[in-house]
Amino acid sequence: MSDPAHIEQRLLAFLRQGIFSEDIVVTEETDLLANGFDSLNLVALLQYIEKEFGVWLPESEINETTLKDIRHLAALIAQLLHDRPPSP
Repeated sequence: MSDPAHIEQRLLAFLRQGIFSEDIVVTEETDLLANGFDSLNLVALLQYIEKEFGVWLPESEINETTLKDIRHLAALIAQLLHDRPPSP
């Protein structure tokens, strides 16, 4: 579950279905902010990440670098999953 490539694919599916219009081609390297990603999209994405992966992004990690593209975001999620203490 913490494989960045797997996380990328799940994030891309979410963005393609609910965030970006069909006119925008979204890949792992698409600059989200340059393509109209806004604060409402961010809230929806954060909720998706929490529901799908069980992690909440720390406020300090929500920045232009993390949101530059799916590759950066997936790497952060993978790191958070890796660092998370094991459940009892």
